[in-house]
Amino acid sequence: MDPANSNQRKKIVIVGGVAGGMSAAARARRLCEGSEIVVLERGGFVSFANCGLPYYLGGEITRRESLLVQTPQSLKDRFNLDVRTHQEVLAIDAESRFVTVKDRINDRLYRESYDDLLLAVGAAPVVPDLPGIKLPGIFTLRSLEDADQIKLWIENEGVRNAVIAGAGFIGLEMAEQLARQKIQVTVVEGLDQVLAPVDPEMAALVHEELRRHGIKLVLSSFIKKFSAAAEVECNGAVPRSCWLWAGDHPAIAADLVILGLGIRPELTLARQCGLAESVPRTPS
Repeated sequence: MDPANSNQRKKIVIVGGVAGGMSAAARARRLCEGSEIVVLERGGFVSFANCGLPYYLGGEITRRESLLVQTPQSLKDRFNLDVRTHQEVLAIDAESRFVTVKDRINDRLYRESYDDLLLAVGAAPVVPDLPGIKLPGIFTLRSLEDADQIKLWIENEGVRNAVIAGAGFIGLEMAEQLARQKIQVTVVEGLDQVLAPVDPEMAALVHEELRRHGIKLVLSSFIKKFSAAAEVECNGAVPRSCWLWAGDHPAIAADLVILGLGIRPELTLARQCGLAESVPRTPS
């Protein structure tokens, strides 16, 4: 957006909210005071503290409302933004300059025109194409809606054993928070240490601390599949969710599985309207 044209009235549509989209919308308003700015967010919440989701699930953050940073109304009042939640952009016509939107509340389609379009759709959790990956009780944690589903599952299913697939920051935060609730937690990681970015010596200290709190570590074991709860029997115990198979380790019982295997960029809309993907260059 060109500051030299800050007084030019135009219609700016931003696809996606939360940190990226709302920061862009606020900046656009400062640069273009007279422009119409529309934010289309697929989810139900446009500005929330996603870094606090594990702590909400663990009970350290007791009020769900504490996670909400801004609402469509507060953004309208402060920045004069037209923020619409539950609006999923399905297609972009770059030549005619409009997007096709699905109103997920009223189940209707409509078109929204634009002068400038910004894609701030972020990323999606990695969900590997493994046998049994769609069994009940297997979740990702990316949005407030995800946290609501996990919380409801824990409350309704009497979770005793949880498996965290992936030992990155979100995975270990969830392991800590579930252990606080007296749930037996097993962390499964394909590498030989948790927290891949840190040195092995530092990771060893984290291993020790996790085990001190009763968290089991299954390292150097990539997940192979999930089996339905009733398909395997071990000493008469049947988990509420599924069995997880990783590496050469025996089947692990899980009443709850949280996938913390990283994220991938959401590129569908960008590819659809012909945007070129940037490829990192290796320094010569």
